[in-house]
Amino acid sequence: MDLYHYYIYENADPRTHNWFLAGSPFPMLGIILTYLASVYYIVPKFMENRKPFQFKTFLGIYNIFQAAYCIAIIYMCYQAGWRFDYLYKCYETDFSDDSKAVKMVEVSWYILFIKFIELIETIIFVLRKKQNQVTFLHVYHHISTFFIAYLFCKYVGGSMLMFSIVINSVVHVIMYSYYFLSAYEITIFKYIASKVKRYITSIQLIQFGLIMMNNVFALQPGCNTCKPFLSLYIPNIFNLIYLFSDFYKKSYDRRSPVLNSKVK
Repeated sequence: MDLYHYYIYENADPRTHNWFLAGSPFPMLGIILTYLASVYYIVPKFMENRKPFQFKTFLGIYNIFQAAYCIAIIYMCYQAGWRFDYLYKCYETDFSDDSKAVKMVEVSWYILFIKFIELIETIIFVLRKKQNQVTFLHVYHHISTFFIAYLFCKYVGGSMLMFSIVINSVVHVIMYSYYFLSAYEITIFKYIASKVKRYITSIQLIQFGLIMMNNVFALQPGCNTCKPFLSLYIPNIFNLIYLFSDFYKKSYDRRSPVLNSKVK
């Protein structure tokens, strides 16, 4: 219990101890287990003899909410002092109660919260009987980002690693705007969505490349960033690059057997 208290509380950011989802790891782990049980067993069993739900209105509102939320995150990061040189310049976490430092750690909690909310997306897939979209990539991505967001809020809460939050929010503004447009049978919406679709995965891969670059700069000698966090974050980014690259190849490579079978 002494080791547990040391790593979970004494070695963590004291400002986030009592924040929802940012304290003990057990609620976070419980949510992940409930999520897995729901998407692979509970909800599919519930939907077994039912017609798929549509959720068109809900999804329209949800996608607009996500895009607006990410714009707000970017603005709050700017208010907290974030600049583009966070990509390569060593900024260490300010654990003080300075207003900008507090704003930074608050942003990290907002990211944790939205990653928790995003788990609902998989539940929606299953309720719509789109189980084919519940891929390993999709589930791994949602679980890993929720877990990483928990660690970031609890132990990092700032530093040059805030770059990943900003770039991810920019990508999500584009992504959820695309989802919104593609959901409606409106000619101009469909046209724009058709032009953007192929580039969504490319944009995500560029994002991961920039985040990896930021992480490498954070490892520079003398830069006091959270190295234990990076020891988990960097392998996760490698995994995501591999999985998204594989998805891109299977979806858009004309020589791909998967694509050719779909064309036939």
